Amino acid sequence: MTERILITGAAGFLGARLLQRIEDNPEMADAVMATDIRPITPSRPELVETRILDIRDEAAVHETFDAFSPTTVIHLAAMVTPPPGDTRRLQYEVDVLGTQYVVEACLAQGVTRFLYTSSGAAYGYHPDNPPALVETDPVRGNEVFAYAHHKRLVEEYLEEVRANHPELQQLIFRVSTILGPTTDNQITALFERSLVTGIRGADAPFCIIADDDAVDALFHGLKTGRQGVFNLTGDGVLHLSEIAELMGGRYLALPEHLVRLALKQLSRHGLSPYGPEQVIFLKHRPVLDNRALKEDFGFTPTYTSRQAFERYRKARQDTAPVVLITGAAGGLGRALAEEHARRGARLALVDLRPADLDLDGDHLIIEADLTSEEDCRRAVDETLERFGELHVLYNNAGLPLRSLFHDADLSRIHEVLDVNLMGSIRMTHAALPHLIAARGRIAVISSVAGFAPLKGRTAYAASKHGLHGFFESLRTEVDDQGVSITMVCPSYLSTEFRQNARDGATEVDASEAARQIADAVLNRRRQALVGTTAHVSYWLRRVAPGLFERLMERSVRSEFP
Repeated sequence: MTERILITGAAGFLGARLLQRIEDNPEMADAVMATDIRPITPSRPELVETRILDIRDEAAVHETFDAFSPTTVIHLAAMVTPPPGDTRRLQYEVDVLGTQYVVEACLAQGVTRFLYTSSGAAYGYHPDNPPALVETDPVRGNEVFAYAHHKRLVEEYLEEVRANHPELQQLIFRVSTILGPTTDNQITALFERSLVTGIRGADAPFCIIADDDAVDALFHGLKTGRQGVFNLTGDGVLHLSEIAELMGGRYLALPEHLVRLALKQLSRHGLSPYGPEQVIFLKHRPVLDNRALKEDFGFTPTYTSRQAFERYRKARQDTAPVVLITGAAGGLGRALAEEHARRGARLALVDLRPADLDLDGDHLIIEADLTSEEDCRRAVDETLERFGELHVLYNNAGLPLRSLFHDADLSRIHEVLDVNLMGSIRMTHAALPHLIAARGRIAVISSVAGFAPLKGRTAYAASKHGLHGFFESLRTEVDDQGVSITMVCPSYLSTEFRQNARDGATEVDASEAARQIADAVLNRRRQALVGTTAHVSYWLRRVAPGLFERLMERSVRSEFP
């Protein structure tokens, strides 16, 4: 019988690896159709046909199946990490409706085998979950978690299909946390925090499957034609406190009621994508039993959960991220460089005065003027020549200007806007293709002046407001390409940048600010308010703008009487 394999999500984390495995074993199929919403470049174009396919488009799904006539379908397309915002409907359309369209096309085309990656999250996060869940336990994915609930809905649908259409042989994997040397997502962001917070009395367990093992299991299923539902995980678990220790961070277990309250407030005010339901996620993580995988399916993962994590951790250490910081000779720039050096990063430090950069370590020092497009491109080129890649860009360089507008020199205003705003834009334009390739991070050092008026800071505030407008718009263009943007609004820092300030505002130690900023950037947070003044100003400006302006004016009265 002719074997024709169609893969959805073939450009994804698992899909690309599985496609490569099939290409390395061409005897597995007579023809392969690799589909995704992103372009795919196969290594064996004579074997693999590619097609752009959005599985939310029912007609396009049927058209693709009609054109290719698959015998086996491997359905990997899913939305694991949704873009920011209220995207539950989008997730439902991809994960639930898209899966239904694919299965309906399978039935209409007479497909004989259907392989699907579900998730251990389908079991749900419940206090009465058994110590180790087996495949006959019910799927009860909580409605409050879109991903878990949608996997539950899909599995309930597939159970009906099995009962009504046994001719479509199903192989379903309930996959635990997938971890590989290059994994970079919301879960790994949790692992990489310098301070990992948990729930007192509930040290969250993580079941882990190595990425290679996940691909091997899919390939084993493809070769053997096995049917059934199987938990796909390595032996054992790692608890969150162990993970924090292995990563060199600190673990802090907090009372549940405090965590709930903090998450409620942060979520309500748009400062965190997580609400109080995150307590359930940490307290009642499902632990998967993999005996059926080994005994019935005939596959034993090479890596235990701990070994898979150690493999990830070692790769992270061996391939330290490349971080480019502009304005690196200044107070905050230097503190950021020291913080990332402490975390093992490879640093490209850019400043107009490189002689002031006397940090210990073998760092790349680059002299560049951010008002020059050529200098910005050269800085990125030198970084790539030295390190071969770029993972994090800090747009930190900036100039201050304290002057009432009617006293200001227009040429000085132009200089501030050119460095603070256009300099960040120039550097980002030069770095962006490489950040997209690395699914990297952009950090934008703004200020309280980025969201609130400050007397005597018209040009400075304009430059910082401009940063918010530009980079928050850019986020909508690059988020689906894996690039995160963090807007950082620090309080007044105890650096030379403020040595002439006379507003009496509370200052924040630059080293502590750098630690908080690095955590926010590495965790891909949209915004980081650093220090009491920034937090109070942010909310006071939103709820009582008139009061904020009066208090602000009073604070600078001695400077601008």
